Amino acid sequence: MSIVPDYRSGKIDLLAEPLTELEVKTLTPSRSAGTAACRICQHSEHRSGARLKSSPCYNAAEYRMYRCEGCRSAFVSPTPSDATLARFYGLYHLADEQGGVYDQVEERMQSDFPAKLNLVRQAAGRQPGRALVVGCGKGYFVECCRDSGVDATGCDLSESGVRFATEQLKVPAFCGLLSEIKQDIGLYDTATFWATIEHVPDPVATLRDIASVLRPGGRLLLDTGIGDDWLDNMLPGRNQWYDPPQHLWVFSAAGLVKAVEAAGFTVVEHDHNFERSMARRLAKTVRNGALAAGLRAAAVVGRMGQSPFGVTRYPIGNLQSIVARVNK
Repeated sequence: MSIVPDYRSGKIDLLAEPLTELEVKTLTPSRSAGTAACRICQHSEHRSGARLKSSPCYNAAEYRMYRCEGCRSAFVSPTPSDATLARFYGLYHLADEQGGVYDQVEERMQSDFPAKLNLVRQAAGRQPGRALVVGCGKGYFVECCRDSGVDATGCDLSESGVRFATEQLKVPAFCGLLSEIKQDIGLYDTATFWATIEHVPDPVATLRDIASVLRPGGRLLLDTGIGDDWLDNMLPGRNQWYDPPQHLWVFSAAGLVKAVEAAGFTVVEHDHNFERSMARRLAKTVRNGALAAGLRAAAVVGRMGQSPFGVTRYPIGNLQSIVARVNK
């Protein structure tokens, strides 16, 4: 079976409701646990002795997602291996004609670059200093920063993505896990983590790695989809963020803050509905609300059939962003 989902059709198997106890018991052994550990909340459990539970909530193709009862974030368990993820992103960053899909995603993301570059300047002052673009993909935001006078360097797990950045765009970028290369890449004043934290198996560990390469008072800017908000509750599991193995996490607002703070940062700003302009923010809110209401009605009718059932992963969902300061 291919590890690359059919992104163009958007087809994915989901359960609109939490799994029943019987369904959990009849899972294959590798997925048979009725609960899974939330890596965001594990550090709090060790300090307080609390035993927070996570309940299986969605099937997504061969992957199972759990909802943490503590921070309300959803996550994939068991986590795909590093080798599986490396293969996935090696294919993901290929050109369209080679079966990749990154160019389609990047084309939409590039329209946000001017607003995100402004966020970098606002958060770090008029002179952002050295900037590390974590999860740089093919390096387009690195190029955008450097074209605007910001001394930016990228890093990414994808060999094909970093190769494109260094050979085609001629921008500096490192390939590999940040935990393995952080000793060799120097210190930075600013780090960006755009649309990437949802892809990593252990968000707190990755954020700690980012903190380790920031100078005292350095800034972190990140964004990711938001779960357990009004839209997700209105249309459970149907928005674009529930997309393993690409997305291993769907963070609640509280869960994202908890992860950032656990990694040694202080949150300075937290926007629960990030958009590059106020007009787009308002338009998206109205559009998402109208679509969710209609799709929820359709889902109710669909539940008359046998579950689980095939549904379409709709291109709707709210985006949250955070600006944080490292505590050192």
